[in-house]
Amino acid sequence: MEPQLLVLLLPQRLERFHLEPQARELLRAPGAVAVDPARIPVGRIPAPVAAGLAVGQAKRMRLPGIPGAVAIFHPLQFFLAGALLARHPASELWYGEPEADEVAPYDELHTAASERAALKFPVTTDLDITPLQLRMAELGIDPLAGS
Repeated sequence: MEPQLLVLLLPQRLERFHLEPQARELLRAPGAVAVDPARIPVGRIPAPVAAGLAVGQAKRMRLPGIPGAVAIFHPLQFFLAGALLARHPASELWYGEPEADEVAPYDELHTAASERAALKFPVTTDLDITPLQLRMAELGIDPLAGS
């Protein structure tokens, strides 16, 4: 049986992500992996094209286990998250909800992500990842860093 994973879809390279410390802490867990953003900015292409590209990207993605949860931090990431969830229907969506001014241009995607999300959390620099780690353990995703 393949291990359960937490798949963090990063909205930008980890080094530039404002939640880098929290993401790194989650990634210390053997059951967590990160996926860098696509080279093509999703916000600059039509939604149907973005959705199609996401399906192809999800098919090509080689993960070291089965996603138990897919975490996103921006509404635009819902395209890839949705494609991954379609391939792994038992997986949960975790949605880090950004500030209202970031959501406004992507209201439909935000609504869809909010409605689909099993776990929602604020995308603020003081994010407490304890609830995420607890949910990881409940899903059988190893939340503890290996020695």
